[in-house]
Amino acid sequence: MKMKESIIPIQCLRVVSILILALMITACGSSEDKLEKHLARAKEYAAGGEYKKAVIEYKNVIQLEPKNDTAHYELGEVYLKSNEVREAFQSFSRAVSINPANIPAQLKMGQLLLLGRQTKEAKEKAELVLEEMADNIEALSLMAGIYIQEKDLDSALSTLVKASELKPDHLNTQVSLGRVYLMKNDLDSAEKMFQRVIKLDPKDQTSYIELSRIYGSRGEWEKAEKELLSMLEGIESKYQGINVLASFYESRNRPDDAEKQYLKAVELAPAQDIAPLMNLGAFYAHQKSYEKALDAMQKASAIKKDDINVLMNIAALHFDYSKPDAAEAVVDSILAKDKGHIGANFLKARLYLTKKDYNNALERLELVLRDQPENSSAHYLKGLCLISKDELELAKGSLLKSVELNPRLVEARLILADFYLRSRDKELARKQIDSVLEILPDNIQALTLLGNLRILDGDANGAEAAYIKVKELRPDDAGTYMRLGVLYNRTKRAEDAKGMLQKTLEIDPNRVDALGILVSILANEKKYNEAIELCNTYSAKAGDKTQLLAIIEYLRGNLFLEQEKTDDARGYFEKAIDTDPNLLPPYEILAKLALKDKNFKDAITRYEEIIAKRPDYLAGYLAIGTIYDQQGDNKRAEEFYRKALAIKKDFGAAANNLAWKLAEKGENIDEALEYARIAKEQMPDNPSVMDTLGWIYYLKGSYLNAISELQDSVERVPDNPLINYHLGMALLKNNKPAEAGSYLKKALMLDPGFKGAEEAKKALKEIEAGVNQ
Repeated sequence: MKMKESIIPIQCLRVVSILILALMITACGSSEDKLEKHLARAKEYAAGGEYKKAVIEYKNVIQLEPKNDTAHYELGEVYLKSNEVREAFQSFSRAVSINPANIPAQLKMGQLLLLGRQTKEAKEKAELVLEEMADNIEALSLMAGIYIQEKDLDSALSTLVKASELKPDHLNTQVSLGRVYLMKNDLDSAEKMFQRVIKLDPKDQTSYIELSRIYGSRGEWEKAEKELLSMLEGIESKYQGINVLASFYESRNRPDDAEKQYLKAVELAPAQDIAPLMNLGAFYAHQKSYEKALDAMQKASAIKKDDINVLMNIAALHFDYSKPDAAEAVVDSILAKDKGHIGANFLKARLYLTKKDYNNALERLELVLRDQPENSSAHYLKGLCLISKDELELAKGSLLKSVELNPRLVEARLILADFYLRSRDKELARKQIDSVLEILPDNIQALTLLGNLRILDGDANGAEAAYIKVKELRPDDAGTYMRLGVLYNRTKRAEDAKGMLQKTLEIDPNRVDALGILVSILANEKKYNEAIELCNTYSAKAGDKTQLLAIIEYLRGNLFLEQEKTDDARGYFEKAIDTDPNLLPPYEILAKLALKDKNFKDAITRYEEIIAKRPDYLAGYLAIGTIYDQQGDNKRAEEFYRKALAIKKDFGAAANNLAWKLAEKGENIDEALEYARIAKEQMPDNPSVMDTLGWIYYLKGSYLNAISELQDSVERVPDNPLINYHLGMALLKNNKPAEAGSYLKKALMLDPGFKGAEEAKKALKEIEAGVNQ
């Protein structure tokens, strides 16, 4: 049986269609309603400053309508207001990718690119907008900012003038014009422009502040103050303007007026606004009032619980006032919450530096630089750490990077200049010194280095002029008179030298180096009695300063030795050793006297008798070791130096001599370096110690370190053949054959038969062969 087909009546189909359409309309209506509600809430939250909630609502809008470029743009605006710049840029970027004709988004991207110093990309955005809208004020302002970044002030000015003509009442354009006039040092035009802005908007704080600065630059301080007072009359949030007035008073050295205004700002500020309290704290810090500064900042911290910026300021305050434990406690509390905090890690590095914990300091600085590779201060501190670790080439690289990033970082330039002077790189030193003096023409350290550079140039008059300028700037600096005394002595101006050296001693009676040169000048003039009387005078002034007293005894001994009064001289040398066993020259001279008299056995016996009575008599061990040195008995010499060091491990004299013996053998160079460093730490200004350390650096292949030490040594004892030889060899290894040759020749001229003469001759032949080739 054939079944009948099922037929749906037309009326039923119509009903179904109507139902489906109704459902579709309901769904669309529901979606649109949701979007409108989210959008309305987003705008409401943004207007009320509830940016986190606004972000959530805008994201809901975008989820419902991903291609809504306006929503992306408005989300970017919210991110900007909450200082989330990266997220803002991403939102603006999405807006323009959806709709390239979204001009506000294009402009925002351009502005952010300009802030990030991506000038080329920012310019592309400005040009893109101006192609479509040549009279767009925001685009013209952006282009002006680009020209400023390119240092093309004329183009910036003409662009802003065009914008001003298009819209004369556009406030930001007029303010920008005023600032460009300031950059061009056209104060009159800038003044007129800011006055014009005030007429347009009497509440614009910026123009009052800029006018105040203009009047201040002219020395019209009453007018400058009047502008700031006028500013306060026209603004609602007076406490913010009061902070500006307070800062003005502080800059004018009117601390009482400044304090009143800072306190007034605190009183008028809303309870949750801690900026006035922080400004007050900073003021007290500048006034050297640590307790008041801390109190203000702690009040701010109590209002804004756990605010990291406030805590960082408190930590910095502790650090600046030499309270490292308190600073570290605050820094550690910050790092416990945010271990990657850049400011906290930077300050932690500075704290490690104060403890001489250079490895941990470097570790923290690397963390900072990983996140902020252009942080010039971090590169500078890294350089300081590396210097302290004797990694001078790496240190130089960090310091160079710091001045590349911040050309006004004077401290780094001064260290670099000193580096280059020590390695005789005169032009590189000159570049750094000139850069500092361009920034700070009266910088004492730079002028001193300039004098030192001119000595290297052979320009005695230029060196004198630089030192005299330092003397005029700092008339009570003993070091400057000392430098002039040394310069005059070198240039055979004995009377001038004596005057400067006497002035040095008047300012600082402890400057035994000045006394030594003065005694030497008098001895050259055969004025022995005057020289001895001078020693007596300063011995009476020395009090209980053992090193100073010992050196004076040594100087007396030299005076008697020069008069061939050997017994008297010997007595003074022994007295010098008794006074300060760390003073090397008396040992050396006594050893030479013993050798000269060929009383080796008697000398050793005498010191052994003393040691028998005083087992801790360091001078005896050192003297015996020195005598064995003179006899060539290296094994016994080393034995006695080690005995001395077993008693006192940081006995500088024995450490230096043992280091030298080990270096001579060519064995245990690392051990030799360890002892040489002990000697340098104990006797940092001793030329023999510098020579030992420098030569060991040479043997280890660390030629720049070697040159640095040996140059310091030869400056103090320029006529020592061995030191000249050592410096010559180090310079040769550092590919400076011409300079090396001059020192090697001088060594042979001073003593053709000194120990090392044959090696010096061979080196000179190599240099000559290289020149001939």
